[in-house]
Amino acid sequence: MSAPRHSSSSSPRARQRGAALFIAMIMMLLVLVLAVVGMRTITLEARIAGNMLESQKLQETADGALREGERVIQKYGISLAKCADGATSPLDGVKPCYVSEARTDALGLNTSFTAHAAAAGFAKPYGSWYPRYISTVCPKGSSATSALEVANAGCMEFYELNAQATAEADVQTCGPQAFCLRSTVNLFIK
Repeated sequence: MSAPRHSSSSSPRARQRGAALFIAMIMMLLVLVLAVVGMRTITLEARIAGNMLESQKLQETADGALREGERVIQKYGISLAKCADGATSPLDGVKPCYVSEARTDALGLNTSFTAHAAAAGFAKPYGSWYPRYISTVCPKGSSATSALEVANAGCMEFYELNAQATAEADVQTCGPQAFCLRSTVNLFIK
């Protein structure tokens, strides 16, 4: 005769069914955690890519504004005059002017876009530029009448050119809201 079967809840088969359910729930929880971590990683990478794209746009706009300023300054091949007090643009009529002197300016290496020219062709981000006078250098035997006045023909004048790109319609302080670049332009006086 065979042994009678016990229908107790502690039989190995009942314990096995409970364990399978518990392991399946743990596996589902692990899959859910992996999915959440994957989504967070994808979101973070998308934000990083978007920030890199925005940074690249700002850098290219600031560089374009810088190059436009260089072209405008070098277009005429004549010494630039100081802009009139209270001028809001370094484009004084047809010929550009410089807004201040870089060597004696109280700003030092800081920038001030109070007088600036908007770079053409840029909209969101916007580009702006302005020049500052550095010095005049003449070949031996020549001289400039004054570093602040018109130089003789054959002299070189040096200008600092500042440019910025910002997503705002108005110029901003260089920093998180505005990407700024600076270069030096030498101008041969004809």
